[in-house]
Amino acid sequence: MNSEKRLRTATPKWLGIAVKALVYLEKHGELCASASIARSIDCEVTLVRRVLTRLVQADLIAAREGREGGYVLTRSADHITLADIYHAIEICDPIFPGMMHEPQSSPFCEGLATAVSEIVAESERRMLEVWESHTLASLAKRTTLVVGGCHREGKDAKASSKGD
Repeated sequence: MNSEKRLRTATPKWLGIAVKALVYLEKHGELCASASIARSIDCEVTLVRRVLTRLVQADLIAAREGREGGYVLTRSADHITLADIYHAIEICDPIFPGMMHEPQSSPFCEGLATAVSEIVAESERRMLEVWESHTLASLAKRTTLVVGGCHREGKDAKASSKGD
């Protein structure tokens, strides 16, 4: 899906949230409510839900709606690479636009912008090569995350049941 068609623009922060949420789901191993995920990764639940929507659209996780709903991985964490996660989030504002403000009115600035753009594109290609070699499972093994239950409690249960 093209980023222009999205209602919200993903940022690098979204990528971090996606990675944390997926590692949490891998460690937890069962259906988990968005409010529990948000609480566990110390993030606002509305933002977590937006990020989880991207992961559902990319078929990295499945969502079950309703009172007993939540999210779960759609396949083994050994078959989800960090590059898959990166592509699912579709960050719309890479580093380049922030470095080279528009417009490029002088030939010098235009030439420099082109050169920097090529280097940034090469950097992203190389980064994705590395990310392709790391799986969600290998990342999860490198963490010491202690996973609690994903059941709903009190006020959170009522608030989260609508979004899950």
